Amino acid sequence: MSYVDMKVEREAHKISQTVDVSVIIAAWKAQSYIHKAIESALSQTGVTLEVIVVDDASPDETFETVQALTDGDVRLKVVKLDSNGGPSKARNVGIQNSSGRYIAILDADDAFTAEDRLQKLVRIADQEEADIIVDNMIRVNAKGQRIDAGNFLECSEYKSRHIIGLKQYVLENVMMSKGPGLGYLKPLINVDSLKKRGVSYDETLRNSEDYYLIADLLAGGAKMVFEPFAGYAYQVEEGSISHRLTSELTSKLVDAAKRFDNRHVGKLSRAEKNAVAKYRTRLEHTHVFQQIVECLKMKQVSGVLSALFSRVDAFPFVFNQFFKILSKKISRS
Repeated sequence: MSYVDMKVEREAHKISQTVDVSVIIAAWKAQSYIHKAIESALSQTGVTLEVIVVDDASPDETFETVQALTDGDVRLKVVKLDSNGGPSKARNVGIQNSSGRYIAILDADDAFTAEDRLQKLVRIADQEEADIIVDNMIRVNAKGQRIDAGNFLECSEYKSRHIIGLKQYVLENVMMSKGPGLGYLKPLINVDSLKKRGVSYDETLRNSEDYYLIADLLAGGAKMVFEPFAGYAYQVEEGSISHRLTSELTSKLVDAAKRFDNRHVGKLSRAEKNAVAKYRTRLEHTHVFQQIVECLKMKQVSGVLSALFSRVDAFPFVFNQFFKILSKKISRS
C-alpha cells in the first residue's frame, strides 16, 4: 500500500507541542461536503490537534479537495489509499499515522457542533482516567438541519455523566430494537489503551465497525464515560436501517459476532455473556428475516421456507417485523 502524506512547511502553523487529539476522517467520494467536517475539526479550541483525512481510493476529487484545504496549515494531513478498503481500513491507516494522545473519530459527512468539544472531552477523560469518552449528539439531514427537537439520547439516564459498561453497551445496540444505539456515538479514545489491548478496527466490516472496536475495548477492561453535552452532528442517511440491510451484510455481521465471542470466551461475566448472546441471536434472526424478504421479492417460495426452517426460533421476530410493515401500510392507506 502506498500513500501520499501532504506536508506543508509554514512556521506560523507548525505544531511544536504534544498533540492532544488526532481527528481521523475516513473519506470516500466526499469532495462536495468534506470541507464542513474538516473546518469543524480545525476550529476546535483549547487543544493541540491534527486532522488526518484518509481518502479511501475515491473515484472523484476528494484527495485534491483536501489538498486545497491545507492552505499552509500543517495540522491537516491527507493520506490516499491505492484501493478501496472500507472505513475500517481507512481508520486503521489514520490511527497508524497519528501522533495524538487521543484519537477522535469524525465521519466525512458529519461535524463537531461546539468549538470546545474536544477540549471538554479531553479534560473529562483525563480527570476520570477514562479510556473512552463519548458525548451526546444531534441528528441532522443533508442540509445540516436538525431532525429532532432534542438530542439523540433523551432518556433520563443520559442527562448526567456516567460509566457505560460492556453489558449496557451491548444491550443498547441490539439491532432493530428500541435501544438508543450507542454504537452511533463517536468516541474519543486513549491511544495507549488501544495499543495496550491490541485493538484495531475489523477490516472485514463496512458496518458496525465502531461498535466492535468499542466492545473489544470494554471486554478488555477499558473504562468508558458518557458526558451528556451534545457536541457532534450526525447526518442521517435517507431510509431506515431495514431498507439498507442486505442478507450479505447481515451474514457478515453474524460472522463478526461469532468472532467477538471467540475472542472473549471465558473473559466475560455471566451478565455480559447473556447480553452478548442476546445481541448475537437478534443478528441471526435479522439475517433470517432479510433472507426471507429477498426471497419474497424474487418470488422464491422454497427460499422463504428454507430460511425460516433454518432457524425456527426466529419465527416470532420475523412475524413481528412483517406485522409492523403491514400495519404501516394500512395506516398510510
